[in-house]
Amino acid sequence: MKPITYLIIIACAGLLVGCATAPPAELINARQAYQHASAGQAAQLVPAELHKAQVALDIAEKSFQDDPKSFHTRDLAYVADRKAMLAEALATTVAGNATTAKANKDYQATQTEIVKNTKEDLAAEQKARLDAEARRVQDSTNAVAEAARIKEANIAETRNVKESTDAEARRIKDSTNAVAEAQRVKAATDAEAQRIKDSSNAAALRMAEQKSNDTVFVLVKGKTVVLRGVNFEFNKATLTKDSERILWRACKAMEANSDVRVIITGHTDNVGGQKFNQALSLKRAQAVKNWLVNKGISSNRMRTVGRGLNEPVASNDTDAGRAENRRIEFYVEK
Repeated sequence: MKPITYLIIIACAGLLVGCATAPPAELINARQAYQHASAGQAAQLVPAELHKAQVALDIAEKSFQDDPKSFHTRDLAYVADRKAMLAEALATTVAGNATTAKANKDYQATQTEIVKNTKEDLAAEQKARLDAEARRVQDSTNAVAEAARIKEANIAETRNVKESTDAEARRIKDSTNAVAEAQRVKAATDAEAQRIKDSSNAAALRMAEQKSNDTVFVLVKGKTVVLRGVNFEFNKATLTKDSERILWRACKAMEANSDVRVIITGHTDNVGGQKFNQALSLKRAQAVKNWLVNKGISSNRMRTVGRGLNEPVASNDTDAGRAENRRIEFYVEK
């Protein structure tokens, strides 16, 4: 039977037997103390002590039933109250000890794990240090062997270079006279070739001048006349002085044919870009027109056009071909 049910039965019996007599304060305190202890941890942790309190309370209750006014009942109730309080105190102590023991056990487990981990870390660190030292020794050994190999290779290479150098020096020494003779012959040959070239160029120039001097311009409508011998400074639209002899003939032809209108067209070789040569050819055609205007030819009789490098009459792969492509043309309009 549960303690609370037991107390209710006893209380009801007491009321039935002597409802006129109230229980003493000591008995009421004992009942409350036992009820509080049995509701806590005492029933699980110190059941023997709680049983002692129950027995003491039963004795006090019986004494109260037998003689409600007895002083002996108060003493027995006091003893039961103390036993109930003792049972509760002991339960609290046991619970605290259990918590402390668990904490100690957890602490010990933690310390054990820390020590274990520390030992493992130290072992791993020691192994890593030993492995690194082994690698260092191995690398040092390999480096010494490699240095010895390189030294031997350098010695062999130095010996080979010296032998090759000595052989080359002997070869050069043996061929010095032959080289000097070859250079002398080459220099003489080059000088003769240059002399012949200069002579040929001079002869060609004289023939060209003679031809230009003999040139007679005939302006026929619908025909084109090339003003051969009209030249300009390099990459400029400035007429050379030799060009004036040809331009005087063009001027005389324009004066003799006053009804003639011409288109002055400038052409270039392919040296330089398309845009540059286009502009240069037009400037050169304009320079010829300006020269004729200054000599009295009406500007209304002349138009200028630049064709750049677009209409070559010879190959631009040779000096002669490029010279022929650099030209001024008169086209007589119909």
